[in-house]
Amino acid sequence: MKAAINTLYEQKLAELKAQIEADKLPVALTIVTVGDDPASKVYVRNKLRLFEELGLPCHHIVMPEVGTMQSDLDVLAANATHPILFQLPLPNGLVAPDLPAKVDVDGFGSEALGLLVLGHAPVLPCTVQAAIDIIESHCGENAFSGLKVAVVGRSNIVGKPLVIELINRQSTVSSFNSRSDMAAVDWSSFDVVVVATGYHGTLNSDQFVEGQLIIDVGINRIEGKLVGDIHHHNEQTTAAITPVPGGVGRLTCLNVLGNAVKLAAL
Repeated sequence: MKAAINTLYEQKLAELKAQIEADKLPVALTIVTVGDDPASKVYVRNKLRLFEELGLPCHHIVMPEVGTMQSDLDVLAANATHPILFQLPLPNGLVAPDLPAKVDVDGFGSEALGLLVLGHAPVLPCTVQAAIDIIESHCGENAFSGLKVAVVGRSNIVGKPLVIELINRQSTVSSFNSRSDMAAVDWSSFDVVVVATGYHGTLNSDQFVEGQLIIDVGINRIEGKLVGDIHHHNEQTTAAITPVPGGVGRLTCLNVLGNAVKLAAL
C-alpha cells in the first residue's frame, strides 16, 4: 500500500500545482500554534515546507502557552481574510474558534459541518478527504454507491464527518466506537474498514481478509516507534492496509493545501 499512497500523493500534488498555475489562484494559509507541543511542531513543519516548496505564503503565528487567552484566538479568527487553522491540541482549555466556512481550511467549524450534512461542504476535514481519496483510488470513483464501509471512531474531526460524507456518497455505513462490542463484529464482511480511535490495538490485522481495504488513521508512539490503531499480528496479511507512518497522515498534510486551493477558488 505504501507505493500506492506515494503514487496518489504525487498525482494529487501535480494536479494542485497545475490548478494553482492555470487559475492564478491567490492561495495562502495562516497556521496558529499555542505552546510547544512536540507533535504539533512536526505537523506544522510539514505544512510550512509544502507551501514553501510551491512558493505559496504560509504564515505561522506562535503564541505562548502562558498568557494566551481564548479572546486572542477569537480576534485572529475574526480578522482572517484567507484560510486559517488552529493547530490542535490547544492547551489550557483553549478551543479553536468557530470559523466561517470561507476560511475554515480544516472544515471543523459548525458552518462547514452543517454544509457537509446538507451535501454542500466547500471542503472536507483533511483526514476525511484523505480517507475518501484512498477509497476512490483503490476502489474506483464510482465504487462508493453501495460500498460496505465500517468506520471505527466517532471523533468530530474524523469519525463523524467521514460517516456523513460516505452517506452522502450512498455508501452503506456502519459506525463503531469504544463502547461497541468489537469482538462480536465480523470485520471481514466489509469492503472497507476505517480505524480512527487513537488507540493502538483497536483491531488486529488478522481480523481482515484478502480483497478488503483497511485505512489506519491512528498515529501512536509505542516504545519509541510510530504505529497505527491496528496491531499487526501478521505482516503478510492479504488485506490492503495503509501504512503508519507514510499513509493517511501524508495525504492529510497535502489536503491542507488542497483545501486552501478549494477555498481560494470560491
